[in-house]
Amino acid sequence: MKNAIITGATGGIGSAIARKLAENGYQLALIYGSNHEGAETLSRELSALTRVKLYDMDFTSPDGYDGQLNDIMKDFGNFDVLIHGAGISYRNLFHEMPEKQFEELMNINVKPLYYISRKIIPSMIENGKGSILGISSIWGSHPASMEVAYAMSKGAMEQFTKSLASELSHMNIRVNAIAPGGVDTNLLSNLSFEEKRDFIEDIPFKRLARPEEIADLILFLLEKGTYITGQVLTMDGGFTL
Repeated sequence: MKNAIITGATGGIGSAIARKLAENGYQLALIYGSNHEGAETLSRELSALTRVKLYDMDFTSPDGYDGQLNDIMKDFGNFDVLIHGAGISYRNLFHEMPEKQFEELMNINVKPLYYISRKIIPSMIENGKGSILGISSIWGSHPASMEVAYAMSKGAMEQFTKSLASELSHMNIRVNAIAPGGVDTNLLSNLSFEEKRDFIEDIPFKRLARPEEIADLILFLLEKGTYITGQVLTMDGGFTL
């Protein structure tokens, strides 16, 4: 039985990934923020398929979350898969962004890459295998007016992905990321109806990605793409072509 740990597990993409991995026999440690009701509902659903444990973590807490990570390692022992799915976005002019929003973006989108990875990687090294996957964004490598701080955070994830892959490849640990364009989740709620309509109109496929499509690519990278590492795979319906 394989163990997977997922951050942002109650989000649209995170929950789709959790469902896909549960269907394929992975035991799950699901990390979420404040959506307790959503977490309990997801846990009840997936517990019919596999072992599931929930952990609520406040990535913005100045006290950190090392104690909770110790509990997770005691509960599971080791992990074959780590998925960095937690993420938020604020949309405004960079020079007008409140400091609180900037700090929250960095705390949720960037800092867990360090704190959680360093806790999980030693068990992967000991087992001689592992896969780390991140949910990035097309704005990690393309200009993102009105979302500068978000783009900064996703650019950090992309360099994290490539550099860590270089560091761990000799230990048979793969590190990759998916960079979606528009995905049909609550993350796009910061767009008005007209902005969302115009965004979709600019996508050659004329639709947003479904979270399940992101989950399908995650499973491919875990089960089939075993010779792939250090890559950020764009999945945007042709938007950036």
